[in-house]
Amino acid sequence: MNIVASFLMSKKRIIKLFEVSKAFSADSAKTLHEMGIFNPEATFELLYDNVISATEDGKYYLNKN
Repeated sequence: MNIVASFLMSKKRIIKLFEVSKAFSADSAKTLHEMGIFNPEATFELLYDNVISATEDGKYYLNKN
């Protein structure tokens, strides 16, 4: 498996963790640790692409718009 395919699978896995955690808004946002994400670098592209958003207190949620 090449690195690009592996990275894409990681993004899908991260999105699934957000869905399972029901982190869909600022009110239901969770820390990465609470969702089982221990490599914050894995979320950088998702943040940049506006797939996920961060709150001021360091929690994250999936943009469902």
